[in-house]
Amino acid sequence: MWQIELDRGGDTPLQLQIFQYYYQAIGCGECVAGDMLPSIRELARRLQVARITVVLAYEKLVASGYIKSRPGIGYQVVFDRPLQPVVNKIPYFKGPDPTRLVAASVPNDLYSQPTTELYCRVSLPDPNAFPWASWRKWNNLPSFLKEQLVTRYHSPQGLLSLRQEIVRYLRLSRGIDTQPENVIITNGVQEGLSLLTQLFVLNKTGQPRVPCHVVTESPCYSGAWHLFNYYGAQITPVSVDKQGLRVSHLPERPTQLCYVTPSHQYPLGSQLSLSRRKTLLLWAQRVGAYVIEDDYDAVFSWEGKPLPPLKVMDSQDRVIYAGTFSKTLGPGIRLGYLVCPAAILPSVQNMKALSNSGSNWLLQQFLAEFMRKQVFYTHLSKLTCEYQARQQVLRQGLQRLFPEGKIWGHAAGLHLTLLTPLCADFIQQLRQRCLQGGVRFDTLPELANGSESAWAEFGHPSVLFFGFGSLNIQQLNKVLQVVEQQLQLLRLEQFS
Repeated sequence: MWQIELDRGGDTPLQLQIFQYYYQAIGCGECVAGDMLPSIRELARRLQVARITVVLAYEKLVASGYIKSRPGIGYQVVFDRPLQPVVNKIPYFKGPDPTRLVAASVPNDLYSQPTTELYCRVSLPDPNAFPWASWRKWNNLPSFLKEQLVTRYHSPQGLLSLRQEIVRYLRLSRGIDTQPENVIITNGVQEGLSLLTQLFVLNKTGQPRVPCHVVTESPCYSGAWHLFNYYGAQITPVSVDKQGLRVSHLPERPTQLCYVTPSHQYPLGSQLSLSRRKTLLLWAQRVGAYVIEDDYDAVFSWEGKPLPPLKVMDSQDRVIYAGTFSKTLGPGIRLGYLVCPAAILPSVQNMKALSNSGSNWLLQQFLAEFMRKQVFYTHLSKLTCEYQARQQVLRQGLQRLFPEGKIWGHAAGLHLTLLTPLCADFIQQLRQRCLQGGVRFDTLPELANGSESAWAEFGHPSVLFFGFGSLNIQQLNKVLQVVEQQLQLLRLEQFS
């Protein structure tokens, strides 16, 4: 039998290490039914551990059905179904090489390892945004409904209770009038984009295959751009400016999808003007396109009455509205939704069913009750007040430090965009120095994905992104302090 070697400096408790050793030995047939394990006293002496450590390990093995206690004799192995050893491996045979897969590109900003820096990450919410007190209270109450949610399959479209609350929420917060039947719960906006991309690019209508043409903003959200690109869509990027998408540059050719973020353009932050919204919807009718309206963080609005979503202005049922709870509760819950036009609803429902049969039903029910009891709206109001105070601190600080610059994205959302005439080399030096000072912000190269071509043609100034959702006011003041120090040093070096 193998010799037990305990890792006394590791995180795994000693009792668990002993249990794992015998669990593996018995499962692999090193210890067979009928074998006796060392006595508690003997094993404790041999391993130089307390007797209670061995007792707890043996009790776990008894509870797992691997050994039994025989009074006056000791502990005996009773498990008699060890893994069968592989006698002969499959012989080598020369054949064609297995299929080689091309890995999809993923956004650089999709996930980043936690660091000690104060990271002004774009669109990241407050780490304390999730209502833990409400979750613990709800989760600790036993109910038959929870048992059904965990032990049954439910509609891949999502729980009706949550879809009903989303309909009410959209009517109150965004003015969108829809029905629960048109709502599909997804694992975040990203899954919704993936479902739509598969459906439109891999269209199975039986008609002659025509490559799917997709129009996006330039620059564009990487999660959407990489999906369209990987599935082989023909992509036409259209540049944005301070009024959002330059609708005068939209291509007059058959188009299947147009992906936009009109309320708070990602990543530049501009807002699509009302006249351009009308022009975009008229263009969609002319070219036969559906418009994906990604309303990822516009629930946080800071200046006056927000403009109506495209979905509200859509009279021809061409807009697919995509929303998320990632910014109001946290991206870790992975809950988003699509409001689908009736014509494509069955296709999206079935694709969702084939993909994963539904999203986390337990979290769906918690969120439905959280919204039904109005606690969600109180939670949202508190977040809005806090975020607005943070945005004001950051905006005023950036205006003071960069008086020659322009700030976009201050009407809504969780990040600000600074456009400055300072050259790209100067900005990169500033960024590196701030990193050394414990502060991180991103520039366009860090969020680049290939969609920037149309934007670059206009010779725009340097762009810096400052997210404020995940940093409190004290941390934002620290960010501004470090940026100011490094900015002054760089300017002094230039003129010395």
